[in-house]
Amino acid sequence: MAIYLEMPELNKEFPFRILVNDGDILTTPHWHREVELIYVTKGTIALGIDDVPYKLKEGEIAFIGGGLIHYVLASPGSERLVYQFDLTYFAAGNKENLDLQKLFSELVPVSPQWEKHEEELIRGLLTKMNLESEKQELGYQFSLKSDLFQLITLLLREIPTQVKEPKKINKLGTQDVLEKLDEIFNYVEAHYRETLTLQDIAEVSGYSSFYFTKFFKKNTGKTFLTFLNEYRIDKAKWLLINSDLPVSEIITQTGFESDKTFYRLFKNSMSMAPLEYRHAMKIE
Repeated sequence: MAIYLEMPELNKEFPFRILVNDGDILTTPHWHREVELIYVTKGTIALGIDDVPYKLKEGEIAFIGGGLIHYVLASPGSERLVYQFDLTYFAAGNKENLDLQKLFSELVPVSPQWEKHEEELIRGLLTKMNLESEKQELGYQFSLKSDLFQLITLLLREIPTQVKEPKKINKLGTQDVLEKLDEIFNYVEAHYRETLTLQDIAEVSGYSSFYFTKFFKKNTGKTFLTFLNEYRIDKAKWLLINSDLPVSEIITQTGFESDKTFYRLFKNSMSMAPLEYRHAMKIE
């Protein structure tokens, strides 16, 4: 599975699941079309959503809209519940024609920035859903479905929205497109440290260079070179946060052939130098 794109295996009839992750389980930068909530049940965690770093303590919640790149750092002694669900499940009953993906992408993502009563409502519902999932008493799936609809209503009605600079989130295509992208991302994950050309990746995808260029731009909103550079920068950020390697070694490990190119792209991406970023993201 490629790190950049995650494709959770959810039940097609009810695409929803709850995971329990302890602090030793970290997730590198990735995205998926499913919506995700992270509920911290023990300790403190550090995470990033759409390149913005956050720290959450016990009882606090993060909401991640489909298509947004996010990660969780190693947070020893902590525990979190992860709720994932696919919005396509609600398409049939959406007579208001709400663009849920767009609406959810505009929500304030972390509960410390919500009103207290909003956080309490969501936390209570997430706790109830987890208990239903654990006990699996008679009719628990009906209860979970009811709770999930209530959760979506609460998110839409109660959680504040934020004003953001216009920014394209990752486009979410059909299953066939996602599988093809996953194949491409898998190859990039295995070979990003090497010299990668458009011709190389086109051959892997089974397309001509011309068709691959159109396919990739249409379904990701960016050229392959832009994607590859951003991917390598994400890897560099991860190494800056989770290792003590010197920047020169990180440049080599992430496939950049030019120090100048790396520093320029990193500064354009994060508006700060690599060592400044390492210091800013250091967990206390």
